[in-house]
Amino acid sequence: MEYKNTLMSQLLFKFPFKTKYYEQDFYVSSNNFPAYRLIESWPNWPGKWLNVFGETGSGKTHLSKILTKKIKKTKFIEKKNINNKTVNELNNIDCLIIDSYQNDIDEKLFYSILNQTKQLENYIVINSMLPVSKFNFNLKDLQSRINSFVCIGIELPTDDLLEVIISKSFSDKQIELSPRVSDYIIKNVERSYEKMFKFLKDVDELSLSTGKSININLIK
Repeated sequence: MEYKNTLMSQLLFKFPFKTKYYEQDFYVSSNNFPAYRLIESWPNWPGKWLNVFGETGSGKTHLSKILTKKIKKTKFIEKKNINNKTVNELNNIDCLIIDSYQNDIDEKLFYSILNQTKQLENYIVINSMLPVSKFNFNLKDLQSRINSFVCIGIELPTDDLLEVIISKSFSDKQIELSPRVSDYIIKNVERSYEKMFKFLKDVDELSLSTGKSININLIK
């Protein structure tokens, strides 16, 4: 019990159902602390090119949004929206953040973006599920540029962190769950911040709409 209270005091909670990426909404724990600390340490980075990798829902986008509040002239762009105009826009920004990268940007275009970024001495952050260093590129010059990235990963949440998230989300609504119910949720919901947040929101709405208490039967 003392451990749980200590963990609770170390985290800053505000249940993030709305897509507002405030720093105080980020759940800091052992699985994401290295990435969080690196974002917090800007501009004292080991290099200007950063790759944050991890599973969907691990917090990559949230950390990037925190960074946009530190670097004012930042362009945040989904990889699907990358095009030739992106190269020209680099002249007007200090940092480019590419979200959801999956080795699916034209290699020549990607190289042009990285090359222009290097010439301008801009920051670039790429969010991906796998480290960009693990992808194979046909363009040798592009592969050389990719090797310049500092890669840092975010692991999926631990049981202890998920238990705190579940407990805090319902205690804020004056709902007390038994440890048995929390354990059941942790064992049966996909280990992802995104999936867990959605599940807790859905089960709360189901409880309100049906008038039933949150128990294992309702969860099933």
